[in-house]
Amino acid sequence: MILRLFILLPVLVVALFLYGAIVNIGYIEENRCRMTYMFEHPQYTRLPVQGNERFPKYGLHAYSEGFITQRVQQRVFTGAPVLFVPGSGGSYKQVRSLASVALRKGIDNNWQTHLDYFSVDLNEELSGVYGGYLQDQTEFLELCIQEIARLYGARGRSIRMFIVGHSVGGKLAQAVVTQRNIGRHVAGIVTLSAPVDKPVALLDHYHHSFYDRIEQAWKTNRSVAMESKTSPLKLSLDGILFITIGGGIRDIIVHDGLTSSRYADLHAMTHNIPNVWLSVDHLCAMWCLQFVLVMNRFLFSIVVPQGRSSFGFVDDKQMQLEKAKRFLSQPFVGLLDDDDDDDDVERERVPVGKGKEQLLVQHYPEQEEWVEDIRRSFTERHRAGMDRTRVQMIRLIPDKAFHRFLRVEIINSEQDNWLSGCAAVEIYGNSRMCQKAVSLVNYTLPVPSSKFDRFGALLDMHELKRNNPTWTHVLVKIPRTIKPVQFSVDIFNPDERVINLTMPYWFDYRVHTILQDASTDDSFYRINIAGMAHTYQTVALDLTAVSCGGVKGTVVVKVRVPWANGYDRYAFHEELNQTTVYIYPPIEKPPGGEEKEEHEVPIQLDVHLTPGCKYRIRYAQSLRVSIARIVQQHLVLMPAHCIALLLLAFKDQLSQTGHDDPAFVVGKLRSSLTKPGPLVMLLATSSLIAKFLTLFKSIPRVELLATPLVVSILIHLASLGVLVIATLGLWGAIAFCANFAHKIILRLIALPIPVMSSTFLSCIHKFPLAIAVLLIAIALTACGGVSLLCAVAVYFVLLSKAYEDYLENFVFHTARKIAARLFGAREPNERDGKRRRHRRRPANETGDELMVINFHLPLFFLVIMLALLNVPSVITWAKNYHYANTLQPDPSLVPALIVLVCLAVLWQLNTPRNVYGYELLAALLVIVAFVSVLYCQVHVYRLNYSIGLVFLAITVHQIIAPKRRDVVEMDVAEEKQPEEIVQQPEQESEDDKKAN
Repeated sequence: MILRLFILLPVLVVALFLYGAIVNIGYIEENRCRMTYMFEHPQYTRLPVQGNERFPKYGLHAYSEGFITQRVQQRVFTGAPVLFVPGSGGSYKQVRSLASVALRKGIDNNWQTHLDYFSVDLNEELSGVYGGYLQDQTEFLELCIQEIARLYGARGRSIRMFIVGHSVGGKLAQAVVTQRNIGRHVAGIVTLSAPVDKPVALLDHYHHSFYDRIEQAWKTNRSVAMESKTSPLKLSLDGILFITIGGGIRDIIVHDGLTSSRYADLHAMTHNIPNVWLSVDHLCAMWCLQFVLVMNRFLFSIVVPQGRSSFGFVDDKQMQLEKAKRFLSQPFVGLLDDDDDDDDVERERVPVGKGKEQLLVQHYPEQEEWVEDIRRSFTERHRAGMDRTRVQMIRLIPDKAFHRFLRVEIINSEQDNWLSGCAAVEIYGNSRMCQKAVSLVNYTLPVPSSKFDRFGALLDMHELKRNNPTWTHVLVKIPRTIKPVQFSVDIFNPDERVINLTMPYWFDYRVHTILQDASTDDSFYRINIAGMAHTYQTVALDLTAVSCGGVKGTVVVKVRVPWANGYDRYAFHEELNQTTVYIYPPIEKPPGGEEKEEHEVPIQLDVHLTPGCKYRIRYAQSLRVSIARIVQQHLVLMPAHCIALLLLAFKDQLSQTGHDDPAFVVGKLRSSLTKPGPLVMLLATSSLIAKFLTLFKSIPRVELLATPLVVSILIHLASLGVLVIATLGLWGAIAFCANFAHKIILRLIALPIPVMSSTFLSCIHKFPLAIAVLLIAIALTACGGVSLLCAVAVYFVLLSKAYEDYLENFVFHTARKIAARLFGAREPNERDGKRRRHRRRPANETGDELMVINFHLPLFFLVIMLALLNVPSVITWAKNYHYANTLQPDPSLVPALIVLVCLAVLWQLNTPRNVYGYELLAALLVIVAFVSVLYCQVHVYRLNYSIGLVFLAITVHQIIAPKRRDVVEMDVAEEKQPEEIVQQPEQESEDDKKAN
């Protein structure tokens, strides 16, 4: 019963992983992006590039529409250049959303300021899974930058461009600036959903060397983001603005933890960018209108005139960074905005504070209505607008806890400087007022909304009073307007609005209520969640509007993870009475020991509720999103675990025979997989070995330490479940689909004469060595991955043939036993003895056809795994076949040749042979299994060499190992012995007759 439960558990985990994959596809967050439309048909003009003959597959294009196309064809470019680099499998036409919006904006402002968009055609190569073309793409991108510089240089302009790279294109942009004399042509790099410092998966060593080379170049020539602020030394790449942008939870290809870089000047997530506020999937980042508008606004904000009717990007990196923070991070952070053009705002130098500037808001009491309300919490709505400017006064009352924090929010304010503070000591009419007030714009932040301009502020009025002792009021100014206006004021004691939670245990999925009925005047709560350290940990926060007084509920939740800079997240839901927000850390919490104090701060949630609604807040651990995030971030670890468990099961198969036993016996793969021993051993000892290996500095860093224990257990169980299901499926295929597989192979061969096709198939059974040589020829002339896929088909045919032989012998022996029972056993005579001695030799030296299948089944699985690992090479070879018949470079060639040469020997010999030394082979399998888990989880391409090593060791063992005692000779000896005993009494009876 326990064994059955153990078999069921991995299958349940596989089902959980499938459910997590489905949730990832579209059941976490809806796509709320709006489409970007073109007003005219887009045109992509191909530009000649010097040196393009080296890369005939690639090209450079300039985007245009309508009458602008003629200027592009004449090579007349007067705008600031932006070069778009597509990602893995991406098209150069993906630039059209960004370029079309920029072109329309340039036309709308009478071509006074505009951008010139260029796009690189990289033949839609899958550089994310095949790294052999990354160096060629980098070199061609270098040629494109030089060509664009020549286009502008021909008109006497020295230009610097911005590179916008999507996915792997962002990494190419980071790589190209390390080339000689290229950095001086690049003003900045913006990466969109790009795996910057770490790849999604290392499927070949070209990816590894590419990332390592870029890391070394940037480490030498670029300051780390935190160090560049304090270090006076400027390196060669420090003058380039580097911005990284991630897509959030909807991006299931490049998760948010991979999109940041320690060299980035600014990191932002689309769900935190003002006026975007949405998570976008991997491709949606190219056409999401909300993001495209903000991206172009940022680029236009740093364009300056350069000569007559010519424009370029500003050279001052600090100014570029300030604009980037305004548009891509938060607009009111740090210094005040230089572009403020309010008529009632003037700039004045503060006599203290090291020359910092502040804004003074000018008031005109004869045109304004000054109102002071003694209520602590209230909301006012003016649906028809306001015919007179209103100044709402909020008194500063020190030393009263219930009057400490102020949360104020305003909708549809037409003035940026709507919040200020002053000493209201002047009198006008019957109200107190002040002629000038100090702007508090640096306290205001935009609040997500898809329909209105919504801003809010959270002030500590006690601290404000301490810093400004003469102040008496905080002022909220709402200018007259015909738009509907709403503002709300909420003054509270922070201790009453702070809720502290602890992350539930991994097995606790109960729903907990933390606020049953919030007051209708409460508009703000802060929730602190402690104990969340891993990216898979997810809490579902459920906010339900129990009752609303004639309004529709709108909830905004700001999530701040203290150890993840740039990953603040806004989640907002409008006109919904029930909202669920998923809370999770985007990156792992740094390990304890030497962390800063901020690492001890829990995750903070600022919950902004709709005034007038009474809310109920509950939370629970979310299993569906936790599993979905594990699948998204850790699915790439499964190949290493599958191979490790398969090798341990194979080791158990080979360990069924004692050293002194005369015949070698191979166990069943299914039985070895369902034993809990290999799984428990791998789980218990891999972590201990990893910690032990970290003590030695000369040993490479172990990959296992970065994976949480819970994730490792789930990955182990899922891998085991996949192997169990695959084993049962393969047995079913061998037993019931062998004929069907033969027909498919005959159809694929499709030789002109049908007899030749059947003859070729019979050659597979009789001459496997010749087939192996043919597969090696395919690997050398086409692609190693193609030969491996063919080897899988050939191996399946051989296994099905072995199963047919097993069934034939089984039926024959069963029929003989039935005949013996029905008709009685005949006396063995000399004729039968000779027939038994000359019976057909079995398929292997041990005399059991089923044992042949048990021995080759794990090897067949290893060949399948090796073929799947090299599928990207096959796709790349097929995609580029019309350019070259042979894939160059081919990361699958070496492991394919090793395995195919070994298969040629194993298929030709009667394996498994009855030899000694299987104990040493089993020990090697254990070592390779642990190496696969410790060093091949992220560096997946290393598994190719692990599998090649296993095949090489098995082949050498089968060739050179000494034989055990031959089983056939033992059978013959046993048969002779009873014959001599029978002959002896016959001779005695003849002597007795003679004597008589």
